[in-house]
Amino acid sequence: MRKLLAPVVLVTLIGLAFAASFVGALHQPEPHGVPVAVVAPAQIAAQLDAGLSERRPGAFDIRTYPDEAGARAALGEREVEAVLLPQQGKLVVASAGGRTASTIVTQVFSTLAQAQGQTLTVEDAHPLPPGDTGGVAGMFYVIALVIPGIAIAVLIGRGPASTAERIGAVALAAVTVALANAWLADVVFGALPGAYLGLVAVSAAVTFTLGLVVSGLVRLLGTPGVGLAALLFVVVGVPASGGPLGARFIPEWYAAIGNVLPIGQGTVAIRNTVFFDGHALALPLTVLGAWALAGLVLLLVPVRRPALAPQPVPAT
Repeated sequence: MRKLLAPVVLVTLIGLAFAASFVGALHQPEPHGVPVAVVAPAQIAAQLDAGLSERRPGAFDIRTYPDEAGARAALGEREVEAVLLPQQGKLVVASAGGRTASTIVTQVFSTLAQAQGQTLTVEDAHPLPPGDTGGVAGMFYVIALVIPGIAIAVLIGRGPASTAERIGAVALAAVTVALANAWLADVVFGALPGAYLGLVAVSAAVTFTLGLVVSGLVRLLGTPGVGLAALLFVVVGVPASGGPLGARFIPEWYAAIGNVLPIGQGTVAIRNTVFFDGHALALPLTVLGAWALAGLVLLLVPVRRPALAPQPVPAT
């Protein structure tokens, strides 16, 4: 019975880690510094900002724009999450950038308009596709890239392969996984449609990055490197990215962690590539590139193994 106690304790701790990370991050979404463009004189924007700050302190970041065209451009370039046109009684959102963001922003500003005796019309300038009306496909699609990235590193780590062969295997797997997964998400399911080649490129970058990092960890630490990678990129990385909610709707300290991990930035890169014409890719690609470089360093740096003690030769 005592032999069974250790595995039971271990799986219980694993379950607690998953529950604490996922449920803790995603159970109560609250906006934090959500940027909203307001096309109005500075005085009106200031009054609006003050009213919002009184109702929900720190929830929104009001940014004044001189004209509607500039504000809509900022929405399409992912600088803001919504555009408020007070003089027209209109709110412009982009559900493709996050279903939760567009829903909460709509609720808050509609309630504010009703309190002032006004009716607010809502326009979705960048809607979600019919193949993903819930807006969850992007997050699960990234997970479908992370698992193969970890798996290829584990599989090639078992055999006597050179560093060049390991990098080549990871690159080949990244391309084939990206081609297949993008085909399913775009052509078959229509969940991430309209930018197949761009989706393939970003998908390959995510899988390649994860494969390099995990390969380096396995080379450096052996089997424990796989556990460390799973903890960092799945248990922490997925919820810290905001999951289907988005990073601005989870605790800020956790979102800060997610911003430097490849999972969250990979999700942002895929969403911006497919739905926003490739805007705002500098930060996601920089983070992915930094992690890929770290993986290469782990693969190339010399590792000293402890020398084995000489075995006694039995006498004849």
